Amino acid sequence: MRRCELPRLPLERVHVEVTSLCNFACEFCPNPSLMRPGGLMELDLLAEILDEVAASGVGRRVYFHQQGEPLLHPGLADAVAHATSLKLETSVTTNGALLTEAAVDRLVGAGLTELVVSLQTPDEASFAIRGAKNLTYPAFEERVVRAVARVLASGGHTDVRVAFLTKPLPRFTLPFVGGSWRLVEHTRELRALLLAWAERWLPALPDAPAPAAVRRAIGKAGVLHRNEIRLHPRLLLEARPVGAWPMPERDYGRPWREATWGTCHGISEHIAILWDGSYAFCCADHNGRTSTARFQELSLLDYLDSAPVQEALAGFRRLRPTHPYCRQCLGGPHPIMVFAKSVGSVAYFKIFSRMRRESRA
Repeated sequence: MRRCELPRLPLERVHVEVTSLCNFACEFCPNPSLMRPGGLMELDLLAEILDEVAASGVGRRVYFHQQGEPLLHPGLADAVAHATSLKLETSVTTNGALLTEAAVDRLVGAGLTELVVSLQTPDEASFAIRGAKNLTYPAFEERVVRAVARVLASGGHTDVRVAFLTKPLPRFTLPFVGGSWRLVEHTRELRALLLAWAERWLPALPDAPAPAAVRRAIGKAGVLHRNEIRLHPRLLLEARPVGAWPMPERDYGRPWREATWGTCHGISEHIAILWDGSYAFCCADHNGRTSTARFQELSLLDYLDSAPVQEALAGFRRLRPTHPYCRQCLGGPHPIMVFAKSVGSVAYFKIFSRMRRESRA
C-alpha cells in the first residue's frame, strides 16, 4: 500500500531510456557532452521495468526515449511488442536517420502507438548543426518522407508526429551556441517550411484535409508558441520553440544563477528511468543528477514514495524548487532569464496545463 497521496497515478508518461548513445551530435542538445557513461539497457531489465509499469499502474504510456537514439537498440521492437502485450501505450522518438523500411515495419508490427520524428532542423542550412556523419540532408529528408508514408500506408494504428524547432528572440533564449547556426526565427519562415513539408505528403494521403484547410491552419502558426498542423488522421506536423537543458558547465560568459522559486511537472506528470536503471525526476535531467535510487533496488511505487521524491513534490507545491538540479533547471546565466523562467513555469504548469487538462476532459 502506498504511503503518500502524490503524485497522482497514472503518470502521463514514463520515460525509459533504452540507450544514451546517439548517431547525431546536435549542437543544441546536451547528449554529445554527457557526463555519465553511455550504454544500452539490458533486455531483461527493460522487460522487468515494463512489467512493473503495467502491474503497478504507475503509467499507461511508455516513452522509449530520454537521451540517445532508441533505434540504436537492437531489441527496441521487441520491447515495444512486450509493452503492447501488457496493454501499455508506446512512443518512440527518433532523429529519423535510421528509419529504414525494415525498421518501420518492425515498429508498426510491434503495435507502436506513436512515432515521433524529431526532425528539428527542417532545411539543409539548419541540418548542418546536427553532427550527422556520412548522411547528407537530401538523403535524410527523403528517408523521413518515405518512412512516414510507409507508416501511414501500413494499415496499422501508429500515429506519427513530425517535429521541428523554432528559436524566437535568438539573443535572449537558450541554448547559446557559438558559430553561425540558426533555427527558424521568424513566423513567415516557419509558415513557408510547414507548407513545404506538408506538400511532401498531402498528394499521397487519401484522408488528408483539403489543401485550403491546411493553408489556413498554417496561417495561424507562429514562432512563439507550439503549433500542430494535422495532415492526416494519424499525422501531425509540430513546431515549437527550442527547449533548454540546464548546462552550467558551458561557458555563457557569466556564472549560472540558480532559481529560488518556480515549479515544474517533473515527478507529478512523468519520471525517467535511465539505461542503467537509475531513476530521474524528469526527462530533462540528461546527466541523471536527480537520481536517488535504481530500479534494481527500489520498486516504482517505493521510489515515488521515497523521501527525496516527496520533498521535491512538496517544494513544487510551495513554488520552491528544493533539489539543486531543479534550481539549476529553472535558472540561467542572466537574472532576467531566471525571473522569466520562474514566472513562466508558474504560468505554464499551474495555469495553462490545468486549462489544457480541463479542455481535454
